Amino acid sequence: MGEHACVTGCTRPTNDMLCSSCLDELLAALRALATDGQGGRGLIAELGITLSRQSVLSTGTGVVAHSATQPMPFHEAASEIGWVLANTISTWARDVHECNPHLLPPAGSTAGAVAWMVGLPGLLALHPAADELYDEITHVVARVRRVIDRPPDRIYAGPCDAQVEGGRCPDHLYARPGASRVQCGSCGTEHDVDERRNWMIDYAADLRVTATVALGWARLLLDKTIPRGTWDSWVNRGRIVAHGTDGRGRPVYRFGDVRDLALTHVSRPRHAA
Repeated sequence: MGEHACVTGCTRPTNDMLCSSCLDELLAALRALATDGQGGRGLIAELGITLSRQSVLSTGTGVVAHSATQPMPFHEAASEIGWVLANTISTWARDVHECNPHLLPPAGSTAGAVAWMVGLPGLLALHPAADELYDEITHVVARVRRVIDRPPDRIYAGPCDAQVEGGRCPDHLYARPGASRVQCGSCGTEHDVDERRNWMIDYAADLRVTATVALGWARLLLDKTIPRGTWDSWVNRGRIVAHGTDGRGRPVYRFGDVRDLALTHVSRPRHAA
């Protein structure tokens, strides 16, 4: 293939479908889903933490029971983009494999499909629909970033839920560390920070959740970062015991038990991303 302009419209010359700069941008978007580049959580994991704010009682949420009538906040945008992300990544991984049937197919998970594509930069650059592949993946990753982004140096203080015209305020509250009051950015209602967080912790106590949700809530509600190795040790030593399984057969745990262990666990304070 002779030299020509990159198919994304960036006008840079290339011998492939994608120029080296656009290929690097595509690969960076894919890698960001897996890691932050410094060994920390990637966007897939961060999206999972955002989703762990919900307790919508449907198969696969990781939450199988509740004890009060008022639900925990449901992050509708995160739920939607999670589906779009999984669908976009799996569709393109499948398409790349169909163009290269000699390769082993990608793993079934979104993370597995991401890792598979990252390992094939040359084939991505030569893909006959590289312009669409580049556009859709970079676009969906940008959407994921917007959904999980939150004000810097703020702590989550729960749902507003104030009575407003037409119902309840659906916004979420973020307070400065050490602040006693927080004002809703949508309706202007002021709330006591400790009161809101304590309500959420008490409400969540009898919920049965998966390990992933439990660890996300511990970080979100308690400012306690529990390493997965510590969690596995708790399970192996019987310090935390499963109470049944969810709709996918995954063990679920009473969050109140997790709360009690997390509050006695010595860990560094969570730093807002």
